[in-house]
Amino acid sequence: MLILLFLLFISAPLCKYVLYPLVYACLKWKRPVRKFTAPTAKIREILNPDKEEWELEHVKDEEIITISGSGEDDSFIYIQIITTNGIHTSHIRIYEKGTLYSGSFDAYFTENRTITCGPLLLELRNPFRKWRINFRGYLSDSDGNSHFLILSGWWRCVANARFFYSNSPLKVFTDIYSEKPMEVLKNLKEIEKYRMGKVLHQMGEYHAEIKVGNGEVVEHRYRGLRHRNPLELETNSTQFHTYLSDGNAISHRVYFLNSLKSVTHAIAFRADHSVRAVTLKSAHSLESDNMLPVQFNYSSGHFLPLQLRKGHKLSHFTFLREDSKVVDVTAIKVNSAIYTGVGFVVRVREALHKSPVKSLDNFPEYHATDSERLKQVVPFGHRACQDKMLTGGKGANLARLQAITSDFHVPPGIVVTTAAFNEHVRRNPNVAEEIKCLDQNDQTVDYYEAVGKRIEELLIQSEVSHDLQEQIREWLPFSEYYAVRSSAVGEDGADLSSAGQLESYLDVFSHEISDKLKLCWASNFRREVLNYRKNYGQQLNPSMAVVIQEMNRNGVAGVMFTANPVKLDRGEIVINALTGSGEQIVSGVTTPDEIHVNRFSKEVVVNKTGEICCLHDYQIEKLTKVGEYLERIFGKPQDVEFVVRGNQVNIVQSRDITGLDKETPFEMYTEYNSPSIHDKEMLTNANVGEVLPAPVNAMEAHNLTGMFDKCMTMQEINDVVPAHTTIGFSVAHRKIFFNLGEVVLRIWEMVEKDRITDIVIAGETLFSDEMFRQAAHQYGRVSPFFPLKRMYHMIKLIYFTSNSVKEKIAKLDEEAKRLIPKDDMPVEEVFKRYEEMEKLWCDAIRCHTDLSMFSSFTYVLCGMLIRGSDTGPLSNENISDFANVFSNNSRGDVVSADVPSSLKKLAKTIRDDGLETEFCAAEGAEESLKTLKNGRKSTEELRRFLDLHGHRGPKELYLDAATWEEDTDLLVHTIKSMLACPETSDKKIENEDDIIDNLKCVAFRETAKNHLVSTTNSVRKTCRMVGKRLYEKGYLPDPKLWMHFSMDELRELNETRSAKLVSRAIRRNKIASKFEGLQFPLVAHGYMNPINVEIAETDASVGLVLRGTTVCEGKVRARARVAKTLEEAKETKPGEVLITKYTDICWSPFFPIISGIVTEIGGLLSHGAVVAREYGLPSLIAVTNATHHFKTGDLVELDSISGTISRLDENHHE
Repeated sequence: MLILLFLLFISAPLCKYVLYPLVYACLKWKRPVRKFTAPTAKIREILNPDKEEWELEHVKDEEIITISGSGEDDSFIYIQIITTNGIHTSHIRIYEKGTLYSGSFDAYFTENRTITCGPLLLELRNPFRKWRINFRGYLSDSDGNSHFLILSGWWRCVANARFFYSNSPLKVFTDIYSEKPMEVLKNLKEIEKYRMGKVLHQMGEYHAEIKVGNGEVVEHRYRGLRHRNPLELETNSTQFHTYLSDGNAISHRVYFLNSLKSVTHAIAFRADHSVRAVTLKSAHSLESDNMLPVQFNYSSGHFLPLQLRKGHKLSHFTFLREDSKVVDVTAIKVNSAIYTGVGFVVRVREALHKSPVKSLDNFPEYHATDSERLKQVVPFGHRACQDKMLTGGKGANLARLQAITSDFHVPPGIVVTTAAFNEHVRRNPNVAEEIKCLDQNDQTVDYYEAVGKRIEELLIQSEVSHDLQEQIREWLPFSEYYAVRSSAVGEDGADLSSAGQLESYLDVFSHEISDKLKLCWASNFRREVLNYRKNYGQQLNPSMAVVIQEMNRNGVAGVMFTANPVKLDRGEIVINALTGSGEQIVSGVTTPDEIHVNRFSKEVVVNKTGEICCLHDYQIEKLTKVGEYLERIFGKPQDVEFVVRGNQVNIVQSRDITGLDKETPFEMYTEYNSPSIHDKEMLTNANVGEVLPAPVNAMEAHNLTGMFDKCMTMQEINDVVPAHTTIGFSVAHRKIFFNLGEVVLRIWEMVEKDRITDIVIAGETLFSDEMFRQAAHQYGRVSPFFPLKRMYHMIKLIYFTSNSVKEKIAKLDEEAKRLIPKDDMPVEEVFKRYEEMEKLWCDAIRCHTDLSMFSSFTYVLCGMLIRGSDTGPLSNENISDFANVFSNNSRGDVVSADVPSSLKKLAKTIRDDGLETEFCAAEGAEESLKTLKNGRKSTEELRRFLDLHGHRGPKELYLDAATWEEDTDLLVHTIKSMLACPETSDKKIENEDDIIDNLKCVAFRETAKNHLVSTTNSVRKTCRMVGKRLYEKGYLPDPKLWMHFSMDELRELNETRSAKLVSRAIRRNKIASKFEGLQFPLVAHGYMNPINVEIAETDASVGLVLRGTTVCEGKVRARARVAKTLEEAKETKPGEVLITKYTDICWSPFFPIISGIVTEIGGLLSHGAVVAREYGLPSLIAVTNATHHFKTGDLVELDSISGTISRLDENHHE
């Protein structure tokens, strides 16, 4: 008995302190919460969002989404959307220039990737990576005045998403089990509800522009929290979150289970991309209004506490939420040392009274039954008439309007359905045969015009069946005149209106209906209609219905937009009206009266064409009410056609306004910009400026940037790669830049001590003292064991695994070639091939990265030996010695150096075959290469060159590039230059055996890059095949348009044939030219923006001297050839000094004929440096603005021994 009592006495403490910790640890091990990361070895698993990520990000019922963030001037946004009972309600607060603007809006839940709440649009573009947020509407200030606000931009993540309780220690849930510890199963179930709950937190940046009223447009970067919470886990709570200007952020939450128990947890999102659990030292410091510091202590790790000081209150607001809770938000200024931010203290409490269940006006779409789809004539009042597939866009809308008439009238009518059109085509086989010709989707415009004309003629000549005429007469309402209007399937949609494309006929007598019916059918195949559909990837021969409606001849006709279609202002109704026919407005024949009605102030502004307005005040008021009612019913702003007779409003059409939700110019321009974790990112154009020199298109921005970031960013510190964030590479103005802070300065102590890293990357000094101070604060100190770990990996790579890595990338290249899709492969299979090939591409990039690190380490080691120390900067003499070592120890097996060597051999074989004159005289590259068919040696040498190097060319790592095998112009031009000047081809490549040679670092790196380029070419061919297949299916108007989609968008296009996606791609294509030719600084400590290079007039004088970094010693006097582009370089003459921005493999053919080279961008590992050393050319890199200071024809002296290039006096030239 005593033992039993003793066990009962100790069982509660035993459960608390032994059982719960053991079971909780076991649950975390057996049922881990997903982390969106991967070790370096498994990068390919997180390249793209998977099915689970899409499902997690889909908009759901019974959920709350909150997006908040603050800007640099204490401006902030707070957007909360609650979805319950199938209705979205958004509560919006925008704080701009000291004024709080607020409003709430409702809408039905219709799509899982888009939230549309009146003027607010949230659109999922890439799960956990990118959302589009757009607001165009009216918000009220504290005095109740309405202001028109435009807010548009992109929300992008700066931290990985995470389930809020995934890293929470057991003590977070102490209150759940402490009172009744013996109820183990019940308590563990409650704990698991939180730990496994879909409570998602993610820090991000909303890069947007905002305009209030007629004020100026202001650009903001709101950084803060995006939070998703299921309603089942929403209780009374206190929340606090802030984002500091140094990139550190906190999210703290207390959920009250009852008046005594709570679940308290907090997360610190650190600027080094790590996430740590933290605890609030004192809850009183947060809740009180005094100035007590708010301190968060880290639960693990050796980190100093994060101490925040509350500043002044910026704003306070409350709103009643639809789940009967009052949300109280206080925005305060927050300081931590020298860094600032805006803190949000959010208190959620039960309301005193239950919120009424909302019910919105709506009208769901109807889909006809199988038997109803056979009907050839249906009146507006028949429910089957509401099916767009049966009666077309116009007919279905009229049927829906008649079903909801309220204070307006819809003139009666009928629809001759698509079933009638299909039956008419069946009865006329010649028409059917011609329509089938439109199924060929890869023909010319002239082909479709010719086919369309034949179909038009055949339809007009055909006879309408007696049975159909009888049905029309039976259902036709009595009227003196009728309107006969086309109603094609897919017409009058929100994405594609086809306005004015199809034919309409007014004032038609009943005996003329059959003829007008055929003319409407024929208009479905007019040239402009076919071109319009072709340009948006739509079906060329959709079925056609025809509306026959009672005609209102006398009255005021017009068009009403319930949102201003020009300013996209949803608070202003625009009415165009005139006495007569509304068709005169649509066609532009007559200028109508224009009336603007402000929905809030009811102010009416009339622009009359005559002495008086054609509409009276009461008619304007009634029209406005009708328009607002239709917008509520259909859920979107409407384009309404009307006829007003006295007090009666007749509605003859209502459709969604097209293009209202299109991206703004700002959104189009910034669509692919990368987010910044703070305002002081350290970006450079060095290295990446020559490897990836051109702007990226949509496919490259989506796929290439993320691929290179995850595979090439060094993850040496913790071997963890985030799935959602990009770290090492940053995109601005469609140009890719290197993030020095994330990639290099994580080990800032080592870089500060040994400055050779600057020279290897850029050929000059990159890092400032301020950058090192920032890196010390952001990343802290690395482990003292890290240098040893790094040395171990390098030695292992150099002496044990480099050959195997080289062999692996060669195998990956061959495997990728094997996966290139065949011409007869369906597009679904091509998509699968791309997925497989993308993984091979990823592995190839990893191999190239490893061998590049091998090469970089060799350079660093060499620099240390020359300097005689592992610390300090490199002097000019050191750099000169450094260049001398590598230029005197070049190898003959460097792939990039083989290009000019192979071209010299090709030129020699052409001369030996006696084809020199014929080859040089031929016009064009194609004709020149045809002459080589007569030469055995030259044909073999050309084939050898294309087999080895044909996959290379300009922009060779881009997906839209053309290879040398595909575009031979430069190849032929270079060979002709060599044939014209044979004396320039005498340079030899030395190959000496020493330590540098034995390490083979440069040759290995160049070989790896060669295979990477070849793998990229295989990926490129697969992407082209996707475009080709979608073009052949008629889904793309141009087979090259694929490059302006992401691969996910192409998959969606293949499934949905969405005109919206095609329209978006066309707009991306049009804006692409704006990014060409932009100039950027070498380093930006902040945002990377284009610069204007201004050169003083004195630069034209003799004596100009510019300094750079030596990569190969020598001294030469010659004429300058300034070439900013490859096209300009084609004019290079033998013996000139080439001055350019950068070089890649395409510049290799010029090296045998030039006497020296100078580049603005480049490091010791750059292409120009490698090939120049192979050919012993005097060369300088990192010569700032050299292409602007010098001009072609200048007499220059390139002295790479002293590291200078100077302009000489023509009169003293020897």
